[in-house]
Amino acid sequence: MNLTQCAGAWGLVSGASSGIGREFCVQLAAAGMNLVLVARREAVLDEFAAELRTRHGIATQVIAADLAREEAAAEIQARLTREAIAIRLLCNNAAFGRWGRFEQTEAEVYCEMIRLNTSAMVSLCHRLLPALSSHPSSVVINVSSPAAYQPIPYMAVYAASKAFVHSFSQALYGEWRARGVLVQTLVPGPTDTGFDAKAGAYDSALKTRASPAEVVRTALAHLGQDQPVVAAAKGLFKQRFFAGLFPPRTVIEQVGRMFRPPEER
Repeated sequence: MNLTQCAGAWGLVSGASSGIGREFCVQLAAAGMNLVLVARREAVLDEFAAELRTRHGIATQVIAADLAREEAAAEIQARLTREAIAIRLLCNNAAFGRWGRFEQTEAEVYCEMIRLNTSAMVSLCHRLLPALSSHPSSVVINVSSPAAYQPIPYMAVYAASKAFVHSFSQALYGEWRARGVLVQTLVPGPTDTGFDAKAGAYDSALKTRASPAEVVRTALAHLGQDQPVVAAAKGLFKQRFFAGLFPPRTVIEQVGRMFRPPEER
């Protein structure tokens, strides 16, 4: 699938109000794609959608939704049906994490994290497949993480949720490729967004941050290359090699040292 083919078609981006999701909207709008912007902050989305319409002459729809709610995906599908919008590009980007000892975060926060990071993605893929497969070619971009490649002490639930994203998305690539639906698993490295602040990040071995624009450019540049996994993270090969070759205990201990809270070092 070539991005130039998408001019005039509709894309849906979750987590569209900030970070990587916002940048997906910027670059897709510049390519002439109409956009459905999904996030919780309606006022922010309205202002952003108006900016995209003015700058790029596209059509937009704003859906203020908390994707951690079980009913959210069904409500989005119903809205798209009412508006006669057949999505051609779906970007499942919405997610959040938590740093620190497992027991220091409330269980309900973890349940919300799992619903947002995994269940919402599954539901949107399932519900929007009829629309996606109605086009000669279409694409799903599911945003994974380097955290998917090994367990991460002090980010246990987030890493596990991204391992789910990673496995599910590649399996779906195998199922949907013959139907003309490319499922891309995007692996950004640490990125300069609001994710760390919301996650309660502290000083760790992760020092450098890529720009959202760089991550999104990498994802979109690979749409025509039929690649199930697209890495925008530096050093990913070494990380995969380490996680796959060394004994689990060694991997867990080494990664744990990277993410241990400062007061416990």
